[in-house]
Amino acid sequence: MHTRSRRPTAELPELGPGVTLVDVDDELGVTPVQALLLDRVLSSDSPAFWVDGANRANTSRLRELAPADRVLDRIKVARGFTAHQHTSLLDRLAGRLAIRESPSVVVATGLDGMYRAADVDSELAEQMFIRAIASVARVGRVHDVPVIVTRCREDEFSRPLRRAAATKLHCRKTPFGPRFEDASGDVETLVYHTEDGWIQTTLEYWCEVLEHRVRMHETSTAERAVATPGVQ
Repeated sequence: MHTRSRRPTAELPELGPGVTLVDVDDELGVTPVQALLLDRVLSSDSPAFWVDGANRANTSRLRELAPADRVLDRIKVARGFTAHQHTSLLDRLAGRLAIRESPSVVVATGLDGMYRAADVDSELAEQMFIRAIASVARVGRVHDVPVIVTRCREDEFSRPLRRAAATKLHCRKTPFGPRFEDASGDVETLVYHTEDGWIQTTLEYWCEVLEHRVRMHETSTAERAVATPGVQ
């Protein structure tokens, strides 16, 4: 499939502080969430934390998307394989961030996944799930940063996560590439430009957008250095 030579002008969604729930069409996998994660890391000098509860933390794809390997040094990834492990990870993360550092972004993929498993009874699983939601929401509130969450299924069990989210986005697959929409479906925040007749693959497009973010960040950093006396 051909790629366009023109650099993209579209931007990834600007994420505000608090919980943002992102639903992604199955065909797109975790790539859109990884793009949002990298976009935040590239626009900040603070670390990012990714807690996975659904075996979605594909670090190989993350490395393909990153414009430079050094960016990956600021992303910390942890996986929970049981409900108890997952809850413990989120509790430890909230405690660590309360003491040591502020993140650029926190990502929790498949937040409901471990609590649907058979290793805990349904009542306890629901309680632990609510606790997990409270942990990530607290991080966003205390540090005034975006917290990106995804869910395995949209149903009655995951409804508390929907209620806790200040923002909801849906990344849909289209004939021309991925498209983010807000909850109403009215706002398209990332689209392919098709006026030149060229179409490119999803991964290549994410890479193009993230490279564009790098250039914007480097320009902004250089301008701040010029404007600040004594900065080399």
